[in-house]
Amino acid sequence: MNRSRLPKKLSSLLSSAQLQLVHHVTLGFEDSFLITWRDKSGQDHIDSERLPLELQEFLYARDAQQRSVRNIPGIRCALGPYNSSFFAHDASAYRWMNIPPKLLLALQSRINDGNWTDRPRLVALGANDNFVLVTERNAPIWTLDYYKSFSSLLESLASQEGGISEIHAITLHAHRFGSFVTQWRDGTLKYENLPSHSVPAVQVMVAPILKDSKEAERRPLARRESDLRENLQRRPSNLQQRAQLRREWSENKQQFTAQAKGIKLSLSLSLSAGGLARLLG
Repeated sequence: MNRSRLPKKLSSLLSSAQLQLVHHVTLGFEDSFLITWRDKSGQDHIDSERLPLELQEFLYARDAQQRSVRNIPGIRCALGPYNSSFFAHDASAYRWMNIPPKLLLALQSRINDGNWTDRPRLVALGANDNFVLVTERNAPIWTLDYYKSFSSLLESLASQEGGISEIHAITLHAHRFGSFVTQWRDGTLKYENLPSHSVPAVQVMVAPILKDSKEAERRPLARRESDLRENLQRRPSNLQQRAQLRREWSENKQQFTAQAKGIKLSLSLSLSAGGLARLLG
């Protein structure tokens, strides 16, 4: 695949002999990016360039023993226009900044007494205040004034029983109206209005993604035991989660009302919480 348009640091990482597995990639404004990956010794890594400070603080947070507190394979990130907004999580902790007011309200309405009532499964940020949220119960919420075709697709899927559940990943191009890529659970890709230089790259990905998806169906429970142990050790108890959320919610309650007035919002929620975002992140 032609990597000439990728940030130099990202291109170098993707060409590294140490790279065994890519967990997730998000491309942002200009040469900014995030990549999470596993090396041949089984260690997981986070590398990035020119991301918002608040996002970097979340990604690279460490405990008292200087160990990463993030579940690196579970990290997912969506960047808005010019990297001025983002939504990120690692399946147990969440952080967002400057997200559209309707998305913020949708998230707030799904938190009760320190617990998610319906956790986010997919979040995509597009141009202006356009966004898509799909919850774990497959409730879709969206504002897609600049992505009419994708809006129509979601309406059609929402009218079908189990239709939304078939969506595996969504990426909206944050700087190009009507441009999106979505992946179905069976590996099928649908995309429209991509930049001309991106189309060949997506076409090259079609067959491998289909193959990977079929292989994943045959081994849905495959998981490293070390990953499972680490996640169990990191995961706080329900009481700890609720206490932390109450504290953070109280500290930030004034910022919720200020969002509509244009004041920057950055909120981290530690809660119990899960590829396509390898292009146009």
